[in-house]
Amino acid sequence: MIKPLKLEKIDIILIIIIVILLVVNIVIYSVNIGDPRYMMLQTTRQPTTTTTTTSKQEAKKEEQVLIEVPRTEKEIIKKLSGLGERDRMEYYCGQYFKHLEKKEYEDAYGLLYPEFKEKYFPTYEGYEAYVKSFYPENWALEYEDITRQGDIYVLKLKILDIFGTTENEKRQRIVVKENNYNNFVISFQVVGNGEGGQVNDVDWF
Repeated sequence: MIKPLKLEKIDIILIIIIVILLVVNIVIYSVNIGDPRYMMLQTTRQPTTTTTTTSKQEAKKEEQVLIEVPRTEKEIIKKLSGLGERDRMEYYCGQYFKHLEKKEYEDAYGLLYPEFKEKYFPTYEGYEAYVKSFYPENWALEYEDITRQGDIYVLKLKILDIFGTTENEKRQRIVVKENNYNNFVISFQVVGNGEGGQVNDVDWF
């Protein structure tokens, strides 16, 4: 038969103290949960996170604004006025080839220097046929060199066939004449025969 465990007086006192401490902690916790100051602390932490998130979103928006491509003529001129000669010529050349990439051949044709156009591509149809036959279906440009000759700039380009082989790479010289910011004309080295014949030099203006 198991004898009941006899607790010493000190053991009973310790148990009572522990129980009292547990009860006190439970009461304090319950009171704090309903304390408006505690609730305010919880609610004030949330906006801090929201503010941080909002700040990050605003920063991203500002970053997007900074790298936004200029749309209006005024914005483009402002951008170009802050660029060096080489960057401006590459921009003009890029605008010309952007028209070709989007198959906006009439817009590209409109950028050609009048005398060059009249001599080598007197008709739009002849120009369009040349462009379609010369450039690969999918291509990319690589600027190799740029030189200035009086008031014209000659850019040497490598035209890469993205889905082709290196054997399909072409080289071409593009000549740009800048009349004013965003006011320019283009001519180029005609590889093969245009409607007016073959071009072998860069005296196209």
